[in-house]
Amino acid sequence: MVKHKLAIDYNVSRPIGVVSLDPYNFLILDRLFDDFRIITPRKQPWLENVPLRGYASSLNLKHNKLEETVKRYVNTRKFVELFAEDSKRKYLLYSPLDPPYKINPLAFLMNSPTIAHAYENKRYFRDEFSDLIRVPEYEIKYMNQLDKAASYSELRERFGGSFMLQDEESFGSKGSYAIHNHDDYVEAVQSLKKYSQGRTVVASQFVQGTVSSIQVCITKYGIFSGGIQRQLVDSPHLCNPKIKGATRWCGGEIGDDYPDIVQHQAQEIASVIGSELGSHGYKGIFGVDLIVTPENEVYAIEINARLTGYSHIISDMQMMNGKIPFMLLHTLELGNYRYEVTDTEALPSVAKYKKPASLLILNNQTNEDIVLKKSIKPGVYKLVGNRVEFVKEGFSLAECKTEDTMLIFSRFSEGETIGRGKRILKIMKLGRSMNADDLSMKTQHLVQAVKNTFGIAS
Repeated sequence: MVKHKLAIDYNVSRPIGVVSLDPYNFLILDRLFDDFRIITPRKQPWLENVPLRGYASSLNLKHNKLEETVKRYVNTRKFVELFAEDSKRKYLLYSPLDPPYKINPLAFLMNSPTIAHAYENKRYFRDEFSDLIRVPEYEIKYMNQLDKAASYSELRERFGGSFMLQDEESFGSKGSYAIHNHDDYVEAVQSLKKYSQGRTVVASQFVQGTVSSIQVCITKYGIFSGGIQRQLVDSPHLCNPKIKGATRWCGGEIGDDYPDIVQHQAQEIASVIGSELGSHGYKGIFGVDLIVTPENEVYAIEINARLTGYSHIISDMQMMNGKIPFMLLHTLELGNYRYEVTDTEALPSVAKYKKPASLLILNNQTNEDIVLKKSIKPGVYKLVGNRVEFVKEGFSLAECKTEDTMLIFSRFSEGETIGRGKRILKIMKLGRSMNADDLSMKTQHLVQAVKNTFGIAS
């Protein structure tokens, strides 16, 4: 039985599921619904060591390096058969799924993929919101225009120095390039041609500042934001940005103490974008990437019309503070499920937390595939000298009582291969972890201790 004491009435017995290669993003749902099911493409033994009330099963699919997507998983015969046996269950998706569908799409808790993709397009986002909120000065270029001999100097003159190039359709820090010199420009254009998803590129002013974001949730009770997150990108302690196509986002801090003037600007951006998305029928969670300048100006960069890597942590922190979590509201809104808040003080309307928290994502920093040398048991760990020691099972930050304790999760088992530049594990802890734009010395030591413990090369 669900044991939380949140001030909200809803059907906790409703069967809810997720289909995911990275199910730790959804573990919090096990605390919110009595009948929760996780489906993974292949068996993930680590889930057997997580104290879940629900259950996990696998589709037993062969690994397909070119197509490890939820779209592939839910279109397999195995999933279609599984759904036929359990047709009352609804599946929460990380992001909207494009047609065609092999089962009734109403079984998927998601927003309209058309609306989501339109707003995630960087070109459409700038065109739609540039008159309503602060965005960097920009212009749109076709890919073939970037090859012209004078294009670099023209863009540099246009933006008064350094500038950005962004693929209109990429997300998650991929497809975004800061251009400070001609070599940067040549490398970026080559990469855009190889990896670009769209036919146009957004060229924009380079805004110096802190890379940040804000998470927002649209509900029948209003539009709520989870405060500003400080992003950690290209950390040499957690990733290798020199690897083409590698993961560059390394986590960040949630609940950082920004000045009121910054918080107010971020809230205004969240409200403006949330109102527009809501007018088109969008419900639940979305994120906005931001830049906060030294002068405390806040620029909106792009929308993530989906769950984000912070969603489960923000929801965990909200529950720790007695608030109704975004992940629950998101699920209930997308399902059009009946729910009533019994105390409006429990709504997540104030984005303040008793303690900040940190998310650290450790990637394969070598330029080759690696084999995991040791199993990484999921749960609570404690920093002891130059290593970390397992303390107990758990998957909530509430289990971490001090700043030298942390949650560690990896979907890989001993002997499995992890591709170059790919994610190995996640570390979640209470307290701050950053100085300026990278890890503090204390956190660098923690990350190295994790590497030492599990035999992970830098």
